[in-house]
Amino acid sequence: MKIEAVFFDVGETLIDESRDWNEWADYLGVSRFSFHALLGSLIEGGQHHRRVFEILKPGVSFAELRRERESTGNVYAITAEDFYPDVVSCLRRLREAGVLVGIAGNQPVETEHALRSLGVPADIVASSASWGIEKPDVGFFERIVAETNGLDPSQIAYVGDRLDNDVEPARRAGLVSVFLRRGPWAFIQSCSGRFAAPPYVIESLSSLPDLLRRL
Repeated sequence: MKIEAVFFDVGETLIDESRDWNEWADYLGVSRFSFHALLGSLIEGGQHHRRVFEILKPGVSFAELRRERESTGNVYAITAEDFYPDVVSCLRRLREAGVLVGIAGNQPVETEHALRSLGVPADIVASSASWGIEKPDVGFFERIVAETNGLDPSQIAYVGDRLDNDVEPARRAGLVSVFLRRGPWAFIQSCSGRFAAPPYVIESLSSLPDLLRRL
């Protein structure tokens, strides 16, 4: 079947999260090198990335740290400069080809609002916070199918940088899963030996429209 809709993850798929992680390292008073090394070790071990905050600030929850940081005026917000260079052109090409474009990832509602305010070229912008369900739960991908108003799962592609949260659960839900090999999760997970080889792999979103045409 022809791919009629494409949904995208957010972090490291559309948004380069380096600035956010670097700002967290600076705020916590640790070197960026140490912060990223610890984050990488957690990814390698299959642990949640927020464990990095538990390790660096024992006994303080991430929610508390975030409130403390914001109270100092140090508030992270997505800007147009945070988009990877290949994002906007890819989304526009897909829409011009008549493909429904959606964005849905494990993100707070603020990210959803930021993407809309930046005028990202997408038909649907959603988040785990607004849907009340997170990846890799199959219900997240069932919600994606429901949002397309009648498309078969095999007509929907999901593009993400994580094999555990994006590629494998999307495939199990019957969607066409596309692995974007960039960002720390992508590089670490792809060489870990813990996951099956993904059926479709791209190194840049620039090659996505051509890949979808060939399917």
